Amino acid sequence: MTRRAEKGEGDAGPSATLRSQHAEATRRAVLDAARSLFGRQGYAQTSVDEIADAARVTKGAVYHHFANKEALFRAVYAEVEADAQARALRAADPESPPVDQIVAMMNAYLDAALDLEIRRITLIDGPAIVGDEPDDTAQQQPSYLAVRAFLATSMKNGQLIDLDPGTLTDLVGSLAWVAGLLIARASDPDVTREALGQALDAMLRGLAPDTRRR
Repeated sequence: MTRRAEKGEGDAGPSATLRSQHAEATRRAVLDAARSLFGRQGYAQTSVDEIADAARVTKGAVYHHFANKEALFRAVYAEVEADAQARALRAADPESPPVDQIVAMMNAYLDAALDLEIRRITLIDGPAIVGDEPDDTAQQQPSYLAVRAFLATSMKNGQLIDLDPGTLTDLVGSLAWVAGLLIARASDPDVTREALGQALDAMLRGLAPDTRRR
């Protein structure tokens, strides 16, 4: 009996599930290696060869999952930005007044901008590679929808002044983005972060209703 017959005529190798798991593991290894190298060295100073070596895969495997270095960077950028936004959302204490939650989320994003990896990928190289124009799909992302729903509910309950929730979500997000850029480009990021935190705290607390008028 031949080896093929022993295995069975229908068994031509690893199952589709195993192949899929291997492909995903390879893609994950490439993304993790690229994130580490882009964060430490920057986009221009990092080669696909270095990424392949760090991920312990062939250069061909990198190109199997990503068309080129820019496509890989864009995938890393999306993950890093999502992580920064998730960090901001987690900072909000649901038991606190809404305005305190907004301030806490903003401060968490400013702190994230001090992280060397986040700063390098999303705030230094990101604008040059991905661009700084508004993302047309941003309003469909879970983080955006969560913040918008939170603001709308808080306004409905009289805990924030009555504004258009979509406009306010865009504005708060833009403030966080610009503040992050200022931190990334500052000669002393820690000092700039502290000054921005104080200014944004004063601005955002203006969203709370004036109880003296009630």
